[in-house]
Amino acid sequence: MYLLRFSIYLVPIALTIVASNFIHHTIAKARTNIQKLQLSAVKFSEVKKPAANLSQVRRIPSVKFPKNTYPAVKLPDIKSPQIQIQENKYLTIITLPTDLLFDHHDKDMIRPDAENMLRQVSQTINKYYPDTWLQILGHTDSQGSQNDNLKLSEQRVAAVQRWLSEKGGIAISLMSKEGYGEAQPIAPNQKSDCSDNPLGQQKNRRIEIVIQKLVNNQV
Repeated sequence: MYLLRFSIYLVPIALTIVASNFIHHTIAKARTNIQKLQLSAVKFSEVKKPAANLSQVRRIPSVKFPKNTYPAVKLPDIKSPQIQIQENKYLTIITLPTDLLFDHHDKDMIRPDAENMLRQVSQTINKYYPDTWLQILGHTDSQGSQNDNLKLSEQRVAAVQRWLSEKGGIAISLMSKEGYGEAQPIAPNQKSDCSDNPLGQQKNRRIEIVIQKLVNNQV
């Protein structure tokens, strides 16, 4: 009889001990899992940082126009020998040297005496490619930092776009613009001895106006 009563008293105590141990074990395990998750989160954030930086790197497509694919042509309304024109079935590319458009290598103000050259371009576009979508692409040489060159090319294409819209009579809705900085050279910026190549740098400083003839069914 006493043994039965003693056993009855022991059951709740045993259950309490078991429950207490179970709770303690569960809490300890949960703390361990939280610590692992926190550590994983730190490691994950460390891994993600380079990816975030990589997402800021611009993927730059090639926009070069080799003469074997885009032969040089002449248009009667363009008189300036410094303006280069290339054309095939799909595109017409008008290339202008930025040395003739802007005062200095690091400026984006269009020179007053360059307006005649831009006027020839705008008249040609309005006459032969009316209501045609076009792109204005800007390029620099490699002098200065990459960021400065990219910014300068963007400012210059914006200046040309503004002139063509305000003074050239071309709807701004038909023009897109993109600056590439020094990323798309068509000539070496340096010689084999790593010294500056002024002639190559001069060729690389350019504005390209790309007329999309196929998009506008002008082929």
